[in-house]
Amino acid sequence: MWFKLPKNKSTQKTILNIIFIYLSTTILLVITLSFLYITNQKEQIFTLHQEQSKLQANYIIEQLEILHDNIENEIAIYPKLDGVESAIYDIDKHLIYSTFKDKIDILDKQYLSTNNFTYFIYKVEPYYLGSAYLVIKKETTQEIKLKSQKIMLIVFFIILFIIFTSLIIVKLLIKPLSDNLELLDRFIQDTTHELNTPISAILNNIEMLDTQQLDNKNLKKINRIKIGATTIATIYDDLSFLLLNNKAKSNNKEINITNVLNQRIDYFQIIAKSKKIDFIIKNSVNIFLYIDLVKIERLIDNLISNSIKYSHPNSKIIITLNHGLLSIEDFGIGMSRDEISNIFTRYQRFNTVVGGFGIGYSIIYNIIKEYNISLSIDSIKNQGTKVTLKW
Repeated sequence: MWFKLPKNKSTQKTILNIIFIYLSTTILLVITLSFLYITNQKEQIFTLHQEQSKLQANYIIEQLEILHDNIENEIAIYPKLDGVESAIYDIDKHLIYSTFKDKIDILDKQYLSTNNFTYFIYKVEPYYLGSAYLVIKKETTQEIKLKSQKIMLIVFFIILFIIFTSLIIVKLLIKPLSDNLELLDRFIQDTTHELNTPISAILNNIEMLDTQQLDNKNLKKINRIKIGATTIATIYDDLSFLLLNNKAKSNNKEINITNVLNQRIDYFQIIAKSKKIDFIIKNSVNIFLYIDLVKIERLIDNLISNSIKYSHPNSKIIITLNHGLLSIEDFGIGMSRDEISNIFTRYQRFNTVVGGFGIGYSIIYNIIKEYNISLSIDSIKNQGTKVTLKW
């Protein structure tokens, strides 16, 4: 494509859908108008042929009358017109004479149409030379074909013009959007990069503190700092994955999911404790999965983080790990069916009170799609949510 689309896949999809809808509806409109025009031309050609054949039929009938009146004095020679094919039939609709070889059935109609020709039928009264019906043959296909070819050629160039102008319009419209999105991406990348060092320093120094020497007041302050730093670290990991790791080639290998799950639960313990949430863990020993370590960590982190974030205080989170299955169940605010159907939309948030950027399930979707992992969500509003992964 000769114009540059934004890198964001959701934005790309929206722009391409708009282009497709615009082009398809416009082209459909042009084709419909062309069809109506061709139909109108067919009707005009038919009307013209009808008028011509009527004049020609009147002339032939007059000549038949003259022959009929002077049959005793003249040899009966069937009247012909240049470029006009005709035939006469008797009262029983049997052929008397014809200038064309076609065999047709005379019906009580004014005309008879076939694929290529139209036969206009006229009654001869009185029956001159025994004829009761006169048929004038007209070829319609060639004229319609020529007109249709001209129209289709015009339509082809109109469609090309529409496509060309639409691409120019789209290019002009999406350029500022693309520039702004690229600027935003660069800002997030730079910000993410700058966050890494201070977050690591805060967490490392907190771990090095001798908390046994602190009184309860200062210990609570340190815990609040650690909770905040852990939250920021999780956001940093998501942004970093979204911008960098998601584009890198996966380093897949056999990963002990049990160990990873336990490590990530320990990591989130301090945040869970701040809301007085208890983890109930039901896991099997040494569950392995062939996957990238960073991606399985992001997958588990987002599921646990969401469960903590949307759980009610003084509740619990049940985490179950078995062969081919991981489920995380919370007892929190829950989701409606509409919210579940839009859960994978990036930056989509359903609760403005709880913090976040709305990128967690977007990351989850990209990972489960890559590894063909199925995800199901069972949720009841104000009762809780259970997310189940199967592989």
